[in-house]
Amino acid sequence: MLIPFLELTLRICLYHSQILKYDCVYEHIIIKMSSVNIPQEFDKIIKELPLEERFQKLEEIFKTSDDESERWDAVWIAGEIPVEVNLKGPLFEKMIDLFAWVLKNDSNDVVRHEVCYQIAARNMRRIIPDLAHAANYDVSPLVRHEATECLMIIRATEQMDAIEKSLRDKNESVRNTARLVLKRMQRYKSKFNAKSEWVSI
Repeated sequence: MLIPFLELTLRICLYHSQILKYDCVYEHIIIKMSSVNIPQEFDKIIKELPLEERFQKLEEIFKTSDDESERWDAVWIAGEIPVEVNLKGPLFEKMIDLFAWVLKNDSNDVVRHEVCYQIAARNMRRIIPDLAHAANYDVSPLVRHEATECLMIIRATEQMDAIEKSLRDKNESVRNTARLVLKRMQRYKSKFNAKSEWVSI
């Protein structure tokens, strides 16, 4: 079992050292994770709420909490709601809108980085344009890297122009990510089925 904080640290260390090593088995394992090691007192209180109330509590945390570590936990708890509603229905659509808001408005780049992953892992195709915008224009290279990679995870073949734009990013790691993404999307082009409900690399 992967230790979530180690996983986050590894991602950031790989970014900062400009070693962007994409392991499809690793990504597949992460995508299948529905929860992380969140402190029980925080996790239990929220998870015991009915889904609609849980959504409202998480929305409150995202929009009012000054603690970026709390918002980071909230991203992972929120990522379980789409799974519980089978990636469809009104609550799934509300989660899509909430994650889009976090991606655009959260002040912490690590939180925005994590929400990029949740958008892709939960196959939130309606806001692929938001991911593409983050890949090209987010102020943080950490987020631009993750958003570019997540365009591959969500199989956004319609966003090749955005990925190609990332090849000209001022940050070397983002450029390396874009180069890898383009190569891999081309290599597996025939297997990228955008209609799939679950993302599986």
